[in-house]
Amino acid sequence: MSAKPNFVKRQHSELVTKTRPVLNRLTSLQAKREPKKVIREESLGALDELVQCGICLERLSDPRMLPCQHTFCLTCLQTHLIAKNLKVKADAPSMDQMKLGLSHDIKRFQCPVCQKEIALEKGFDSLEDLPKNLYIDSLFKLMDGGESPVSPKVPDYRCAKCKTASQQQEHVCQHCMQVFCEVCWNEHISELDSNLTLLAKQIDESESRLKHKAENFSTRCDQLNHTVKETAEQKILHLKKMEKLVLNELTSIKDEGAVRYNNISKSILELKDKIKYNMREGRNNNKITTYMNLHRETAKLLDEVYHFGEARLIFDPESFKVDQDTEGVYNDLEDNAAATPSKTDNPFESVVAMAKHYRSRSSVPKLVWTKCPRPGGLGIPPWDTTKLLIAAMDSHNILVLDRSRFKLVDRISHPDMLCPSALAFSNTRKEIFASDKWKHCVHVFSSEGQYLRSACNEKLSCPDGIAMGPNEELIVCDTGNDRVLVLDSASGAVLTNIGNKLHVPTSVAVYGANVIVADTGNHRIKIFTMNGGLVGEFGCLGRNRGQFRSAEVVAVDCLGFIFVGDAGNARIQVFQPDGTLVKIIGSGKGFRWVSGIYVTPELDIIATDCKTRTLLVF
Repeated sequence: MSAKPNFVKRQHSELVTKTRPVLNRLTSLQAKREPKKVIREESLGALDELVQCGICLERLSDPRMLPCQHTFCLTCLQTHLIAKNLKVKADAPSMDQMKLGLSHDIKRFQCPVCQKEIALEKGFDSLEDLPKNLYIDSLFKLMDGGESPVSPKVPDYRCAKCKTASQQQEHVCQHCMQVFCEVCWNEHISELDSNLTLLAKQIDESESRLKHKAENFSTRCDQLNHTVKETAEQKILHLKKMEKLVLNELTSIKDEGAVRYNNISKSILELKDKIKYNMREGRNNNKITTYMNLHRETAKLLDEVYHFGEARLIFDPESFKVDQDTEGVYNDLEDNAAATPSKTDNPFESVVAMAKHYRSRSSVPKLVWTKCPRPGGLGIPPWDTTKLLIAAMDSHNILVLDRSRFKLVDRISHPDMLCPSALAFSNTRKEIFASDKWKHCVHVFSSEGQYLRSACNEKLSCPDGIAMGPNEELIVCDTGNDRVLVLDSASGAVLTNIGNKLHVPTSVAVYGANVIVADTGNHRIKIFTMNGGLVGEFGCLGRNRGQFRSAEVVAVDCLGFIFVGDAGNARIQVFQPDGTLVKIIGSGKGFRWVSGIYVTPELDIIATDCKTRTLLVF
């Protein structure tokens, strides 16, 4: 309660300071007994600024002083506050009959002159509690010889145009938020109508501008379209030139192969004639020499036949070049950085423990068997783990080895089997499956080696890798048709066709419900579900770690680690199930072309090399 008197005292002191020169002048004039008319003429101009309201610009009526020291008519303050806080009532039937009401949550407003915020503790009624400017009232008495006019108790609503005041609100424009009397309201509506005409004109101009902009945008799009076509044509021409160069190179390679084939064929005919001629001749003194010469020529010719067509053609889409891999080119260093695990480490506990185990393994083979006639895929029959079976491509049979001595104990063969390349086993029926690339089928043998049937009812093209599914489905890499088939191993019916952008798939392995495919033509490893859905993939063309050049074969261990025979790079790369590289075996030593991999339950890695005709155990 003490704040208000202090505020009044402060305002009083400041107002006295401002009005003292005028009052002194008036006192001086009175002392000289000048006429009242003369006093008004000389002092009215000086007093007008003090007694003028900052809202209506007329003489103050019931002056009230704000905390910012600006003084206004009480009715002007009330009208100003009403105009700023009017709201349209929700029950208005139309725009012409809209009803307005005053907001009930007025807590503050701004001074019309300095825009300082004034707190209103009682809302609208707080304006009547503002202090009266008593010194302005004194000036009015001095100037008029009477009391200053007092505002009516009932607030009035002043027209924004003609300044006519009324005790009831008539019309309020929601556009400009001003109050109008009945007469000025119609005039204001007419002004709005004229503004609508202006708006229509502006819309017409905007429509024309939009049309021109659309035409300009369309022209720029057409120009860009033409540029894109020209650029595409240039790129197509460039690609056509590159295509022509690559095709010419392929044609040259093919022609060289044809010439070499003709030369070898001619040599074969000539050698056959020589042998027949010497067979007709009787005994003579030069028979031994002739036989030795024919033997050398035959050995040389057989070596040429062996190497003919072995070079793997590789096309790199990035560089748009054709390359030939005739043997391994990998020259990286061995990965022996990991420490040797302790004897208590169990690699079967987790993926991390298995990865540590493989990193610590030596890349030097502990056994090399050199009596393999061009070996391909291999495997251990689940019903007899003492045996190791190897597909011998050149001798047209399957070798059966005793694992403990690595001694040949048997052969599985049939006249219809020309080039066995991969093996798989059915444990429930004890059957051996062998893919035949030259016969374009999969042969089925009993555990004793008796021929039973062909495993597929559908025509295959150069089938290569095969594996047995979780429910003994037969999974076949139909290499020539760029697909992988899932077959019923008993009936040979096709269950699923996995052909998700595969190119020359050559090997397949199964872990759980996942099918792991060596997508050799794309130099990648792809993982599918049994229904053909792609789960993941990794690898690309190259010689670096994790890259492949002809990923020929693939195998898995008991924890799902993936072993890739990177034949073109002469190495085996070991990956975790998620594709993380763990180990590289090879490093330019021991391999020329990896053709088969098998991982035993004891984690021995058995690999075959068709170039060196060897079997290696790591």
